[in-house]
Amino acid sequence: MFNQNKLAGACAILAVCGASSANALVFDGIPYMDDRSTPQAVIESYYNAINRKEYVQAYSYFSTPPKNFEEWKEGFRTTESVQLRYGSTQPDAGMSQLYWPLPVAIETHLSDGTSQVYAGCYVLHMVVPGTITDPPYSPIAINKGELKPTDKPLSQALPDKCDE
Repeated sequence: MFNQNKLAGACAILAVCGASSANALVFDGIPYMDDRSTPQAVIESYYNAINRKEYVQAYSYFSTPPKNFEEWKEGFRTTESVQLRYGSTQPDAGMSQLYWPLPVAIETHLSDGTSQVYAGCYVLHMVVPGTITDPPYSPIAINKGELKPTDKPLSQALPDKCDE
């Protein structure tokens, strides 16, 4: 049987219930995103999950995640929010594989009121659709990434391109 009280409780957590033309989910005031259709969307989704402190979801964007989830998660202990900028990318095709080097700059805002800008590159990977013949299907994922602190402001920190 349908329980209207449970729905009301869920609507208190979600900012969207009822008639929403955007059909967007919002949890605790931050829109939910999980889009793995482009390299840029994966990185947007990754940082969206970090902003929402949904570290299990963020961790899931790696094709080979860091070995220790708890240590990786601890690295975000004082992170309040992250702003993201990214450049353009073109796929680098290999034998049934696609790789995208994506220039990225982020500004982290920390719980002590400070912020730090980082810049570098992520490499995203996907097996060419149609060549996977057995489950599980693997969507675009973060293969690796390296961001380093920079003294530049976020608006000037984005690398022009990634060294491959």
